[in-house]
Amino acid sequence: MESFKKFLSYCSSFRAKVGFISFVFLLIFTIILFKLINVQIINSAKYKIAARKQYEEKIKISPSRGLIYDRNMNVLVSNSLQYSFAVDPTMVTKPDSIANVFARVFKKDRNEYLAKLTNKSTSFVYLERKADVANIQGLDSADFDGLIVLKEPKRVYNYGRLAAQVLGYTNLEGAGLSGVEQSMESELAGKDGFVIMQRDGKGQYKPNMDIPKREPVNGNNVVLTLDINIQKFAEEELERGVKETDSKGGKVIITNVKTGEILGMSSYPSYDPNNIQVSDTAGFTNKAICDVYEPGSTFKVVAAAASLEEKLVDKMTLINTENGHYSLANNVTMEDEHKAASMTFQQVLENSSNIGFMKISYKIGPERFYKYARDFGFGISTGVELPGENRGMLKRPIDFSPISLPYMAIGYEVLINAMQLTSAYSTIANNGVLLKPYIIKKETALDGKTIFENNPVEIRQVISQNTAKLLSTLMIGVVETGTATDARIDGVKIAGKTGTAQRVVDGKHSSGSHTGSFVGFFPADNPQFLITVILDDPKGGQFYGGKVAAPVFKRIAEKIIGFSGNLNLNEPKFDNKTTDVNVSNVSNNFILIPNLMNLRLEDAKDILRDLKLTCEIVYPENSKANDFLVVESQQPGANSKVDINTKTIVKLVVKNKEVELKSVLQVPDVKGFSLRKAINVLSASGFDIDINGSGEVIDQMPKSGSSQLPNSKITLFCKQIN
Repeated sequence: MESFKKFLSYCSSFRAKVGFISFVFLLIFTIILFKLINVQIINSAKYKIAARKQYEEKIKISPSRGLIYDRNMNVLVSNSLQYSFAVDPTMVTKPDSIANVFARVFKKDRNEYLAKLTNKSTSFVYLERKADVANIQGLDSADFDGLIVLKEPKRVYNYGRLAAQVLGYTNLEGAGLSGVEQSMESELAGKDGFVIMQRDGKGQYKPNMDIPKREPVNGNNVVLTLDINIQKFAEEELERGVKETDSKGGKVIITNVKTGEILGMSSYPSYDPNNIQVSDTAGFTNKAICDVYEPGSTFKVVAAAASLEEKLVDKMTLINTENGHYSLANNVTMEDEHKAASMTFQQVLENSSNIGFMKISYKIGPERFYKYARDFGFGISTGVELPGENRGMLKRPIDFSPISLPYMAIGYEVLINAMQLTSAYSTIANNGVLLKPYIIKKETALDGKTIFENNPVEIRQVISQNTAKLLSTLMIGVVETGTATDARIDGVKIAGKTGTAQRVVDGKHSSGSHTGSFVGFFPADNPQFLITVILDDPKGGQFYGGKVAAPVFKRIAEKIIGFSGNLNLNEPKFDNKTTDVNVSNVSNNFILIPNLMNLRLEDAKDILRDLKLTCEIVYPENSKANDFLVVESQQPGANSKVDINTKTIVKLVVKNKEVELKSVLQVPDVKGFSLRKAINVLSASGFDIDINGSGEVIDQMPKSGSSQLPNSKITLFCKQIN
């Protein structure tokens, strides 16, 4: 009986064990089944994507970037084919072999490649980007597990250094970083395509035929106003002039005075955009628009034009020139090269008498002088389609010291760029009408269809046609018998003006450092071409503009005259037309509304404030503080007359100009710099500048090292340091 009980107990225990084990197996089966249902049915899409990521890669297909042409359809910038090599380190079976081959072909340290090849935390890493076909030595057909070979376009600058600062350059991704490449980025870039690549058992990638690739959309082409031959003349003679005068550098701009088209623009030194890595960064900046300087005597055109327009002088008006010695306020004295007791206005201009122009400035007065300088375009961005323009500094009358007016009249206490100076002189050559300078002629599609075309735009009538003609005639005398005789060309009438200014060294004007310049246009009786030449710090014995810059002008002009029969300068077709009105914009009881179209909002507000006009601004939706806003429309329209005694509100509709903000920029440290040097550094770095005070920079906001968007405003706090 006892044995039977033990048997029953054993059976019961066995059944319990079997039941427990069965329960465990059932539980495991249920969990597995649930997992299968979850993977195969409930979250199948999620796991399919995860699985695909293990063997598929989405590869970008770069579009063909648009070409850049000169005005005669010579190809300045084109594309060629390059190879890029990448790997999937998780599939690489022979990292040492690959590293050795790449080190041999590209002459680099094998450990650099080995580090990438053995990094198992990623499934895609570049070994080499955009290698020339001639240098890859068969690597495009190499059979290594995990190696990915990509074909990508390369930017080619067909004329090397020629027009490099205007054209700009691109980064490895093909995005424009300067010049036209940057300003026309959205037009040139096109849109990326892609292809899905599948990895086979050897780790090699092939296109997934089940998923059609998205073809890239190629960029549009851009045609410039530049003429490559004229550009060549400018660069050759500028380099020669810099070397012959032992200058630090220089700038040349050549324009069509009837349209505002830029035919040539150069600054020296330059760089080779085909070899960015080995180029000197000193040549990257387009100094013709980015650098500002005190112009000296070329700025005297403002006082000359204002005094003639306001009928304060005529060409025979006698001006007391104090025998070349003149005492101003604050115990400041002016010693003039010309020791005459008096001169006519014509002689004052021809001899570039500082004392004569100081005397004339007092006749004009601060308010009128400032207004004429502003109307000529100083202190305002010209709007040329290139990045980094520095609008310089033009003091308001409220900020004038007792000696500001006479010193500004001779080109000191004012900072300008070469493009502004060129536009001002073009105004005189163009019957007193200020034109907007431009360098983009048109944008075309791949089939040649024109998408957009620029036409000349008249901004305002600065001086009357009669005044412009008289001033042109007087400037012929500057070349024939005055300070610019080295610019004379037999058989061609040239009108122009020289400039010589002391440069600031260690916070003070130095008698040992100068800027020499000359601006001239020809033929003077029917102007077509204007050439601005500026040489920085000539040390070759001569530094006067008439001796260092005028000869450069002459050589360029002679080459243009010999070539101009082939130049495609058509009769201009204007987007608007300005009637001949008095410079003051005020006639009797009326104010003439200026043309504000396409100007930066800040510049448009400044112009309206100068005219004592109120503005109402209509902003685009979702606009932000750092947006680059330009005037899209205005009401009343340009050249409308409004009653001076009636409060007029000018309505401005603004738009956000399409500027590609590729990345934030770091603010450089400019504390301790001279104001001019600080402005140049910040402008070249892509910032706008607001100035408080003068002299040396003692503080800045935002602080150096902070990250800011391009075109952000940096405020400089300055003080005169003795």
